Amino acid sequence: MKKFILFVVLSLLNFSLFAGIVTKTYHFGKVTIKSNGNFQTLSFDNTLLSGNAGEPMMPWKAVALMLPAGESAREIHMQGSGFTEIQGNFMIQPQQDISPISKGDNGKFLKNEAVYCSSSPYPLVATGNLNTSYLNGYAFALCTFTPMVYYPSLQKAGYYSDVTITITTEKSARSEEALKNLSPSGKVINRVRQFAQNPELIDQYPQKQSSASGYQILIITSQAFSSGFAQLTAMYDSLGISSQIYTVEDIYATITGLDEKDKIRNLIQREYQQNGVEYVLLGGDVSIVPFRGFYCYVISGGGYSDSNIPADLYYSGMDGNYDANANGIYGEVADSADLLPEVSVGRLPFGTVQEQANIIHKTIWYRTHQKSNEQAQPLIAGEFMDSSTPRWTMGQDYLELLINDHTDNGYFTHGIPSSLNTIDRLYDTLISPNGPVGYTWKLNALLSRINNGPSFIYHAGHANQVYVMRLNLDDITNANFYALNGVTHNYTLMYTHGCDCGAFDANDCIAERMVLIENFLAGGIFNSRYGWFDQGTTEGPSAHLNREFVSALYNDTVADQVHELGTAHLMSKVKTAPWVTIPNEFEPGAQRWCHYDCNLLGDPALWVFTENIPVGIREKQKDASIDVYPNPCSGKVTLKTGSTLTSKVVICLVNTFGQVVRTWENMNLSDPQSVTLNLPALPSGVYSLEVKGINYNSVTKLIIR
Repeated sequence: MKKFILFVVLSLLNFSLFAGIVTKTYHFGKVTIKSNGNFQTLSFDNTLLSGNAGEPMMPWKAVALMLPAGESAREIHMQGSGFTEIQGNFMIQPQQDISPISKGDNGKFLKNEAVYCSSSPYPLVATGNLNTSYLNGYAFALCTFTPMVYYPSLQKAGYYSDVTITITTEKSARSEEALKNLSPSGKVINRVRQFAQNPELIDQYPQKQSSASGYQILIITSQAFSSGFAQLTAMYDSLGISSQIYTVEDIYATITGLDEKDKIRNLIQREYQQNGVEYVLLGGDVSIVPFRGFYCYVISGGGYSDSNIPADLYYSGMDGNYDANANGIYGEVADSADLLPEVSVGRLPFGTVQEQANIIHKTIWYRTHQKSNEQAQPLIAGEFMDSSTPRWTMGQDYLELLINDHTDNGYFTHGIPSSLNTIDRLYDTLISPNGPVGYTWKLNALLSRINNGPSFIYHAGHANQVYVMRLNLDDITNANFYALNGVTHNYTLMYTHGCDCGAFDANDCIAERMVLIENFLAGGIFNSRYGWFDQGTTEGPSAHLNREFVSALYNDTVADQVHELGTAHLMSKVKTAPWVTIPNEFEPGAQRWCHYDCNLLGDPALWVFTENIPVGIREKQKDASIDVYPNPCSGKVTLKTGSTLTSKVVICLVNTFGQVVRTWENMNLSDPQSVTLNLPALPSGVYSLEVKGINYNSVTKLIIR
């Protein structure tokens, strides 16, 4: 066995005498061995099994190391120690194709016999593709490595218990430029600390001061639709969240850029850098706010490529221009496409005034008129995926990893707490692990579950531009979703792994219809092209993003928990970015594809309710004896009580989110006296007047015009 250990060779890279150095040592303990028929998998905690198609699946560890300010990663060096042989003989399971969800099983079992007959150590290169990306101005080296060495012909394997990764750095104009994207936001800095594996380096970066003219939400739309956002901006004003609207006509006339899309992105970058914008709402379909198409290629079967993937990531990442080689093809590996978004971007894909009114009404109503007993009852719908060997793949294989905390497949994610939620599962089932299918749920069963008022819908299954979750385009009607009208039940949200259903560059894809009719969805996460899954496993690019999305929403650390739909979507891409560099993604592959085509259709600042909490205005209390007039009112309102009060009271004006916007203290309301209040300048909407005194408490709904 000494000879076996001596065969292990790690390639050492030369260091520049003039380069900076960032190092971190990673530790590996007990190996987990699982059998799958005649094959085995070997893994460790916090490692992801992956490999080139037909070759042994190896455990890969993600690297996300912060770099010194103004520097980028040049080389990666790996040094292992404490080599340990794993006792036994192993035929490590070969990686199968990563497949588009809509394509299903390709009918092939892949095994590269030349690799399995080789006496050379595998893999020959133990690190993935090194990439420098930027998160809110902070430079990160993203990569992967495996601590394991496998000798296929000998069926022997071993690993290093300690692996030191050294990143050599160099001064970089791109990294210097990225410093303009530093943010003073405590929320952003906490996000960076959470992502970095060496967060202590953050103190070496310069601190940016807040802007006096700062605001949170940037809305981009056309002149024809700008006035239609008045109610939405008024709602956010009442929350203390400020917004500004820019029209595409003004942007095209005043902002420089290569084309209209570049001008829009330059405007977003300016407002982010100067005013600290956190959310960008694209107001309109592609005829109103154009999209940038990205390129990606996936090695799977005969290969899949697309040079026009609708990717609103273009408006979310503030570093570089996604076309570094200036060939007009965006998102190529050669472009060093930045994978870490800075701002949360969502699109309201309306094309008419009525569609705009529908989605904005649902957005406001979802946020302000929640039935608090419906906020913790998600619906999870899984379909039969394919019959690939060695085991058939089902949608629930992925969706079950959204429930409770999990370390499956090499990374930790928080999940929906089963003890605090009523989880409705709608699953196809198999008679045995290798089929056949025993039960397939039908459309009527789905509609019945949806009309019970789920708080969120998660779906893994087949889809196309006009079909998802066994719903056809013609099924998306107000009548079919009669109970999700905001009154009988809350409007809801959705996340699907399905292919193409979010192709908002098409004429009215099914996802657009879902969010634009009067009932049903207030927003959702959809794929504009293929969703991807790993055949015969519980891992896949679409599932990986979905797990990180849910993890952000259900993080049990208060400082790290995310509430906004767009921020959870952003965090899913941040946390998944290191895995884009895994070796079988080098070309690149499906994880990069999903990074590009997974988009939010909805308001990125929309608060997602994950637990039963009261929202909105309480109706007048039954025991209250107070008259409020006029109601609705404008400017002034008079209060008069029908009972004698012997003490003075405090009167509070409260908005729909429980925020006190004005207080009047020591007010005299003793019978028969009345009092007239001068109201502050407030957005039109629904408020409450709360009157509190000794042994007296009254709450009355007040409408301000």
